[in-house]
Amino acid sequence: MRRIFFTLSCFAFLMLLIPGIASAKSIFEHQNTTVPAGQTVDDLYVIGGNAEVYGQVTGVAVVVNGDLHLGSTADIKSVVVVIGGLVKQDPGAVLGDDIYTISLDSATQNSLLIGGGLALGLWVLQLAGSLLMILVPVLIRILGKRKIAAFTDRYPLSLSGRLILIGLLGCLILTALSTMLLVTVIGIPIIIVILLAVLLALAFGTTVISFRIGEMFHGPTLMSDWMKVLVGAAILTAFINIPIVGWLLLLLVLMISLGIVTQWIFRRRT
Repeated sequence: MRRIFFTLSCFAFLMLLIPGIASAKSIFEHQNTTVPAGQTVDDLYVIGGNAEVYGQVTGVAVVVNGDLHLGSTADIKSVVVVIGGLVKQDPGAVLGDDIYTISLDSATQNSLLIGGGLALGLWVLQLAGSLLMILVPVLIRILGKRKIAAFTDRYPLSLSGRLILIGLLGCLILTALSTMLLVTVIGIPIIIVILLAVLLALAFGTTVISFRIGEMFHGPTLMSDWMKVLVGAAILTAFINIPIVGWLLLLLVLMISLGIVTQWIFRRRT
């Protein structure tokens, strides 16, 4: 795969910078190109036309929107890449490396569009989620002022183990309750309310966790509380975006957040 990406990258670079030049008279033309028997070229690039090779190509052979015909005397030392065309190989042709063909029919184009759209959509959602995980805690800390400061001071890092246990118990209870509510149609609105409550708990919990993480980093000057939250939220979000590890970390943050909010509710009731 690295060779394919390297070949296509070189191909695109040559298209942008030297579209009229290729090694040993192998030029970018919208017509058929032939390497006769007995001739040796470094690389072969053809766009919008067919290519016939009877001689030797010491480098790569790339054909876009055209077919590649390898005669019996053809000798290609490196990779063959054909995009939007077919490869025809006569008996006796020698290949030093692999052949890669990419079809550009309607089905492939639709698959590429759908796959690219899904990938772009997931990337946009991930970017939006990352920005929210940074901005929401900072806004909560700025708008909450003294109340959020007092709320944050109640939960030092030494209570993390206890908060995780409380949050784990809360997750189990909410999961069981949501499962029972899914059976009935009336329970769906209640599940939505529970989901919103969990998101709200996650926002406040992330604010506390981000503040505690930001406290660990001491700069040359004393940082304000919202700056500590910003630094901590940025670090936390960066680790959450790591595959697999990020999901486990997000689950841990969720349990701590539920533990913080659950403990705060019981204290208020007391």
